[in-house]
Amino acid sequence: MKHTFPDEFIYNLIDYAKEMGRREERINSFQESQFISQNKAHIQYGKGNVTKWVKAGLVKRYKDADGKLRSGVRYDVLELESAAFKCNCIKNLSPLAKAEMREIIGQ
Repeated sequence: MKHTFPDEFIYNLIDYAKEMGRREERINSFQESQFISQNKAHIQYGKGNVTKWVKAGLVKRYKDADGKLRSGVRYDVLELESAAFKCNCIKNLSPLAKAEMREIIGQ
């Protein structure tokens, strides 16, 4: 059985892919850092969200120095953005598009 996704969802997905491509290009050309500190990640995405994504395996923690008590923790920016999109892609849709997505997922 074939299902078609709402146009709004497809457009959001395309916009997300373009933005991730641009961001990856900036990282590769050293215009933007690949990692952000744990504190910045908690401020930008919410401490509860980041913790939930780490437990779910969507985001990986990178420690600056293994075995040290006070070593800093960093997160990959692209992993954080990807996890945020996965968790919020349906929440940002219009009510009609949400109903269509629920119908597709429910079947």
